[in-house]
Amino acid sequence: MLAASLVALAGLTACERPRDVAVRVSIPGPDSVETPVTGVGIIALPYDRDSVLAALEQRASSARPDTTALDSLFRAFRVPFASYAAAVQRTEGLRDSLERLRRALDSMPRNTPEYRERYAAFSRLDDSLTAARKTSERARQQLDRARAEFAERGDPLRARIRHWEDSTYRGYDSITRGLAARRRQDPLTDTTGADGWAHFTLPAGEWWIYGRSWDATDPNTEWYWNLPVSDDTMLLSSRTGRQRRRY
Repeated sequence: MLAASLVALAGLTACERPRDVAVRVSIPGPDSVETPVTGVGIIALPYDRDSVLAALEQRASSARPDTTALDSLFRAFRVPFASYAAAVQRTEGLRDSLERLRRALDSMPRNTPEYRERYAAFSRLDDSLTAARKTSERARQQLDRARAEFAERGDPLRARIRHWEDSTYRGYDSITRGLAARRRQDPLTDTTGADGWAHFTLPAGEWWIYGRSWDATDPNTEWYWNLPVSDDTMLLSSRTGRQRRRY
């Protein structure tokens, strides 16, 4: 019986006492800089969810549907998405620079050489912002067209994969409830704050930290973590997680 074969996943090994665990989430932004992420739901689980999913997949009546065509659509869609994201980022950067320069001009006497020099820079920056807004609008229109094309071709492929997952993972909830009951511990949840940190007080026993975050560089992928708790500080980042397709 599948449930019996998963008893070991309940993590019955006890620790001496509860402990506080801090979890920080950070992901690369569009500029590739790793940045703390706010508003990410983190769950501490008294079992290894990946092992449960793997056990269910082993007994599936059919193989996972082939994703080659859908992966190709994902790669094609990422091009207009990245172009639009870059255009928006440039527009926002120019707008912020223009606002800072405007505030500096407002605080300066207008009959000075420095004011005239900075006003000329302000005019050039304003022209650049106007051009950037037009570029951003064109990129948005291209993205809208690409999104419509993607939905027409990709939605049926996604539906096929989701149907397989619904069938394959149907027993997941009852199995994990049983594992939690054996431990007499329910999953614990927290949400990352503005600094990217979440906090848990974990009872004795083995625990896993599970979390998912959007990918700032690709709307069709996500960051995924399912890590055993091995320290009082857990770092969920691009180095400890993996990018996976959002089928």
